[in-house]
Amino acid sequence: MTNLQIQTEEPPLSQTPLLISIQQQLQNQNEGNSNNNNNNNVNKKNEDVQVDADGEIEEDQSKVEASLVRLDRFLTVLGFNQDSPLSFVVSWSVFAAVGVVAPLLALSMCDCPECDRYEIQSFEMAIVAFQASLAAVSLLCLSHNLRKYGLRRFLFVDRYSGKMHCFHRDYVARISGSMRMLFLWVLPCFILKTVREIIRIFYVQHGSWWLSLAILSALIISWTYMSTISLSACILFHLVCSLQVIHFDDYGKLLQRESDVLVFMEEHIRLRYHLSKISHRFRIYLLLEFLVVTASQVVTLLQVTGYGQMLTFINGGDFAVSPTLYVQSINTHLD
Repeated sequence: MTNLQIQTEEPPLSQTPLLISIQQQLQNQNEGNSNNNNNNNVNKKNEDVQVDADGEIEEDQSKVEASLVRLDRFLTVLGFNQDSPLSFVVSWSVFAAVGVVAPLLALSMCDCPECDRYEIQSFEMAIVAFQASLAAVSLLCLSHNLRKYGLRRFLFVDRYSGKMHCFHRDYVARISGSMRMLFLWVLPCFILKTVREIIRIFYVQHGSWWLSLAILSALIISWTYMSTISLSACILFHLVCSLQVIHFDDYGKLLQRESDVLVFMEEHIRLRYHLSKISHRFRIYLLLEFLVVTASQVVTLLQVTGYGQMLTFINGGDFAVSPTLYVQSINTHLD
């Protein structure tokens, strides 16, 4: 009997079914770990980006708050914040003492027969009266709006709070620019006023240099205080309109990147509503300011044309300083 030798060929290790399944499981596990690591890295990067974005948003918000706090303190010093009976009394008492009593008392001490060449009482009284009237209109109207709405609602800087932080940097830039504009307007006129009063004090003697210095200080401080109040109201109106320009620019960009008509209509209605609110809040102030400035210019023209003697920088210098501020305030509203 022939012994048959049967040879069985074993499959290689790589083709063994059990090993194949184990290798596939290991490969899938490695791929899963790799994908998990990649996902973890992506999530970590996204979290880092989100943290950086949140940090930038918080930083921008803090800058806006700091700018508003500085502006609020500045308005408080000038007496615009009258949110309590005590602040109301203090504000108007300081206004009456510094803006009305001090210049009138100083001008009454300058009344002498020889002073007409260097100081014309009727001119000075008219300038003080119109300057006090314009400052009173500004203080009355603006303090009423701030007491009613508050600074943030008055400037419309909170209508996108929590939604669109991209405006925060523009808010800070516009607020800082407005304060810089106020300083640049007051400084040249302040220099002219100071030079004029110093020159005049050398010609008009008051018996004592201490008395002359007191009169000089009273006139300059009163003029600066009243002029700053008047121009601050103009600057705030300009600032409110300037902040709305930011949203109009964003609306123009919205028309380019959006295609939803409802979004356009909603933003358009919101912009029209805020423009109507600005017009309503400032219309009395603008009307009264135009009347006071127009009346001051007419009276100045009549006084200058009716004066029979020579006008110089010493006796009529305020006609060049105060009307310049009045006209600049009107140009601010029309800008």
